[in-house]
Amino acid sequence: MTRAASALVAGLLMVPSMASANPLDAFGYGARAVGLGGAVTATSTDVAANYYNPAGLAAAEHLRLDLGYAFVRPKLTMSGGDQNVDDSRGFQGGVALPGALFGRRVGFSLGLHLPDERVSRIRALPERQPRWVLWDNRPQRVVISSSIAVETLDDLFIGAGLTYLANTGGTLDIQGEVGLFDSELTRLDSAVDVDLASVRYLTAGALYVGDGWRVGACYRQDFSLKLDLHVRVTGSIDTQPGVSLIPEGLFLLRSLNQTLYSPQQVFLGGAVDLGDWRLSADIGWLDWSRFPTPTARIELELDLKPLSFELPLPAEPIDPGFHDIFVPRVGLEWRAAGGEWGRLDLRAGGFYEPSPAPDQPGLTNYVDGDKVAGALGVGLAVADPSGVLPHPVSLDVGAQVIRMLPRRYLKDDPADPIGDFTAEGWAFGVTAGLGLDF
Repeated sequence: MTRAASALVAGLLMVPSMASANPLDAFGYGARAVGLGGAVTATSTDVAANYYNPAGLAAAEHLRLDLGYAFVRPKLTMSGGDQNVDDSRGFQGGVALPGALFGRRVGFSLGLHLPDERVSRIRALPERQPRWVLWDNRPQRVVISSSIAVETLDDLFIGAGLTYLANTGGTLDIQGEVGLFDSELTRLDSAVDVDLASVRYLTAGALYVGDGWRVGACYRQDFSLKLDLHVRVTGSIDTQPGVSLIPEGLFLLRSLNQTLYSPQQVFLGGAVDLGDWRLSADIGWLDWSRFPTPTARIELELDLKPLSFELPLPAEPIDPGFHDIFVPRVGLEWRAAGGEWGRLDLRAGGFYEPSPAPDQPGLTNYVDGDKVAGALGVGLAVADPSGVLPHPVSLDVGAQVIRMLPRRYLKDDPADPIGDFTAEGWAFGVTAGLGLDF
């Protein structure tokens, strides 16, 4: 029993890292938004409005079906060594349905981000082991959102939505007898109970559309996903049939691990039309100061009466000490051509995201760096010559490059087993989408 318990504890503690936020926070949602550097709080009216500002759904003109695919390849290194952080790739799409109710415009939408490699991943490393704490698990999430919006006053819209993710908990129960000298006396029965529960967080927004200009605001609620594992082992350790060295042994373990965290966020944005040009800008506040430790918290209990034996408890994880950040974004869109045949839009954008992670001079090694991003995009809408489709079919492509600026980590202790190191990297991404208006 002792060997089995020790092996189980070791397995739980050595499960390969954890990260935070979700893939939409990290890489954006929708080809148009990606091409504008994410500066669309005041201009998003398609399915992407589920994430950027649900109030924009009521400002949409037609029912729209969006089908797309996003691909991001990171290359993140520590002291020149590639850390092999996984790609982010998968389907992005949904439907946006505008309409009217009691003389006011309304809108409803369902959106989906579906990774095509892993539906979900949970990993927890010791806090001493270096890891890209805000990148590793981020892409491996299914994100489902539903939103509704309404026009409250003329050209003033409000909206709200819920985004759904999965939370995991489980119990492993083992009981029976263990033969100390004779394996034939060993009999163990086990039962596993796993619960996959839904976690919901709120997104709310407001939008005002003026004559050639618009302003918007969006709030995203913080949320966290946890892996809560309970292990219970009970039984006896027998030296021979009917003779027990330990008649009622008990081992309890609880491992609580923060597998995903996204901070509460507030974004303010505006856009102005200048003829064939549209300039947009956003500023966002992200409350990273409430970021919980990404290292598993372990609780242990061992009772082997009449033997006196205790398991050492793991040290309490250190507070990561993250801080709040402000993220500016800017986008520029140009109507390069247009007519009865359709239209051609060219886009560019970018953002700067400072790292919320402090320096790591002590035990922890939560690696992150300031990010600078540039993006380009193109949107082509072509009318259906047969007239079957009432509105042009649109094809949008957005590409972005995210540069993780070099950061030097210096340790206070010259004998630190990790030592000083440098972290930096790149991420290259392309998102393409097909839009059908009805």
